[in-house]
Amino acid sequence: MGIFSDVVTAVRQGLDRASAVVTRATAALNGGRALDALDPPPGQPASIAEVIEEMHRLAGGMPPRDGVAQFHRMYLHVTERVGAAVAGRTFQDGPFMERLDCVFAGLYLDACRADDKTRSKAWQPLFELRGQPGTASLQYAVAGMNAHINFDLGLAVVRTCRQLGRTLDSPGVRADFLAINAILAAEVQAVRESYLTEAARDLDRAAAPVLNVVGAWSIEAARDAAWLSATVQWALLHRQAAYDDYLDARA
Repeated sequence: MGIFSDVVTAVRQGLDRASAVVTRATAALNGGRALDALDPPPGQPASIAEVIEEMHRLAGGMPPRDGVAQFHRMYLHVTERVGAAVAGRTFQDGPFMERLDCVFAGLYLDACRADDKTRSKAWQPLFELRGQPGTASLQYAVAGMNAHINFDLGLAVVRTCRQLGRTLDSPGVRADFLAINAILAAEVQAVRESYLTEAARDLDRAAAPVLNVVGAWSIEAARDAAWLSATVQWALLHRQAAYDDYLDARA
């Protein structure tokens, strides 16, 4: 089934490798204890407006049928909706949510700028197979969501808490994490429906196995896995070797 089945298999294998690390980590949780503030890395977007501007710039250089462009188009819509929600004071902790969006998007933008040797392993399948013939647009879009939510989101939550002096237990962090994922879920459903229409038109009988696999992918499950990942990462922040091993296993 091409790129999507390859990504699903890789994720399952990664979760299996990570399970032993998770078990050890939960015995050493840092809990709600705050840690020293972490400075934003060079190049991290400073605002959602900056993220959107950069995403529009990148979109201009992507061919319409490019595999990465299929995910990029959806993610740009999500980012614009999150920006509107932050401006409308939808979230309990607006500054946290704006920073989370910048950190989260920054990880994807890093993947766009990286070469094949330096790109995160979670993103490699999508970028390496972005021009594979016979791959449906929906497969590319879901492959991007899988990498970004299952790997990047937990990392982004922890980095945002570190940068702003929050913890996972700080007021609003968990609630706003769920709220932003509700926005993402709504956009994913809209995009999924548009891609399903395309699949039915262009793929005919070949679309059936694609739709079956995509139907099994759950944004709610991915969200819950991302929060669990953030919890484990927080537990390992004072154990650098174990922290690095966990991220490597997750990827």
